[in-house]
Amino acid sequence: MLLLLQCFCLVLLCLTSLRGVEAQFPRACTTRKALRTRVCCPLWNGSACGSRSGRGDCDTLQTDLPKPVDYRVNWPHAFFDSVCTCRGNYDGYDCGQCLPGWAGPQCDEPHLVVRKEITDLTDSERERFFASLNLARYSTSKRYMILTSKDTTVTGNYEFHNTSVYGVYIWMHYYASKSYAGTENDSAHQGPAFLFWHRVFLLFIERDIRELTGNQDFYIPYWDWTRTDHCNICNNQYFGGVGQDGRIDSASLFSKWTIICPFEEGLGIICSPSSDFEHLIRNPGNDPHSSTLPTAEDVENTLAKELFDTPPYDRTSRNSFRCTLEGFEIPGNTRHLSSSMHNLVHNYFNGTMSNVPTAANDPMFMVHHSFIDKLLERWLRHHSKATYPDSDEVHPAQRAKAFMAPYFPLRTNDYYWGRHIHSLGYSYMEHSLERCGTEGFIG
Repeated sequence: MLLLLQCFCLVLLCLTSLRGVEAQFPRACTTRKALRTRVCCPLWNGSACGSRSGRGDCDTLQTDLPKPVDYRVNWPHAFFDSVCTCRGNYDGYDCGQCLPGWAGPQCDEPHLVVRKEITDLTDSERERFFASLNLARYSTSKRYMILTSKDTTVTGNYEFHNTSVYGVYIWMHYYASKSYAGTENDSAHQGPAFLFWHRVFLLFIERDIRELTGNQDFYIPYWDWTRTDHCNICNNQYFGGVGQDGRIDSASLFSKWTIICPFEEGLGIICSPSSDFEHLIRNPGNDPHSSTLPTAEDVENTLAKELFDTPPYDRTSRNSFRCTLEGFEIPGNTRHLSSSMHNLVHNYFNGTMSNVPTAANDPMFMVHHSFIDKLLERWLRHHSKATYPDSDEVHPAQRAKAFMAPYFPLRTNDYYWGRHIHSLGYSYMEHSLERCGTEGFIG
């Protein structure tokens, strides 16, 4: 309870700094010098990228790429020509962190957490999880600044702002999910990068919250939405009950949360600062076209797909595990629903979670995507010969060798393919109510 009260006390101190939300831009790379020289190689222990300590090197990027209409394409070429490349188990924009799955001063100590189903958390685990989220929501990020823009088709049209640790996380999803100018494409959805982009996304916020709280065993639990036909965690014990107006019950700490990256029409707008504070909204089950949650049968049918992705590698792909799990390939017994699987869960909430650019503002987002990641791991475990699509039909931002936006250090979209989740520092524990005979762990 003391930690919860401390979190609330941070609110008044931090609200004035939440002017907007940003991309994952290291503070050291938002200076005039860094932007003028186009070098994002921050110092670690006195040398760029910790080079003298054997951590990394400041490497020059390939620059012979066509100039895109939207400067977010071909990340991060619109901003930098040189960035850090980390060695061994080192990670981070300055190579000052450890890769997921490693810990210790030299990043040589294996580190593993086990993600539980959220209703299996003990009372103390649950309270600590929510207190950590609230602390992240109201603690200004010391590592990153955010980018806002009124037009991403104009080079140099952006500004940097402060935001919270949780705000960086929200912004990253907004930046990656807002359609590129002149297209319906983005770097994180409707294509083969969808599942791996969100896997990295969860790892990113887990690590930032660990550094904020000092709890190296912090993890994001998953929510198995096949266990009920309604939201069994939409109550004040978990993420807050809701009233008829969709507002979260005042007894929940999430009733105080506001949308710090509101959606705005216009393809070129990225998180322009707003003084209007909109609260989180949920109306679970009240959309007649998304009135229920996916079932266990839906999950098994999805996992039965043999191919990871199929041409044309977008929302129209058929017989594709990725597209089916994402929710665009709706089965014949649709129950009169307009979406399925991942998309259906978002639409079921009929509020903040249902709009892709704003969805990450609702903390329900992370436990939902943790379950999606668990399903990805189940599929990969039985399809060891599958590969990431290598085709020009894939949108440029999601091609195998394109860098995931907006992550530092740079990682290609196919980088995490074939990397067992143990090597990334986590595994999954099955729900305590799982059927008899089911394995106790995934991963």
